[in-house]
Amino acid sequence: MSSSAVLLRPFTRRSASGSVVGLADAGNAARPRDRGAIRHSLLDCYAEGWAETDFVKILAATAPDYRFHDPYVGSFSRWSLHEYFDRVCAGLSRMGAISRADMAFVLRGPVDSRAEGLEFWREAPRMGLTGISRIEVGERGVISECVAYDLNLASDLLRRASQPSRE
Repeated sequence: MSSSAVLLRPFTRRSASGSVVGLADAGNAARPRDRGAIRHSLLDCYAEGWAETDFVKILAATAPDYRFHDPYVGSFSRWSLHEYFDRVCAGLSRMGAISRADMAFVLRGPVDSRAEGLEFWREAPRMGLTGISRIEVGERGVISECVAYDLNLASDLLRRASQPSRE
């Protein structure tokens, strides 16, 4: 994998035996090489979903017990992830109108691999949010993602929006 480009690969792959392996087959792959290819495909689908703000792609690549954590916005399951986008839009609305296209997050990497998962640079260029995501991928899809932001104006606005009002 390249560390300088968004992960882009087909959603289906041909296994060593010649059979087509896709998202629906993710839990049924018998060979370790096939499992690795499936994990990469699921991770690529997940990254594309975030880059395109496409919930269908994101959810298609997540495991049933998927969890997403943003320290300024909260924790979300695969079934509540749509609320994350609503909260980010509301939190950054002081910067002006935020559209769905502005919510595109680009994942670059992995830049590091650890026991807890893969680390990626994470950026929403139109909003100015940058940071790192630690993503854990299993045989059934992305299990979790945890975000950490760089300190900048956009992350400060998002952090302030998540704090209770002192009025």
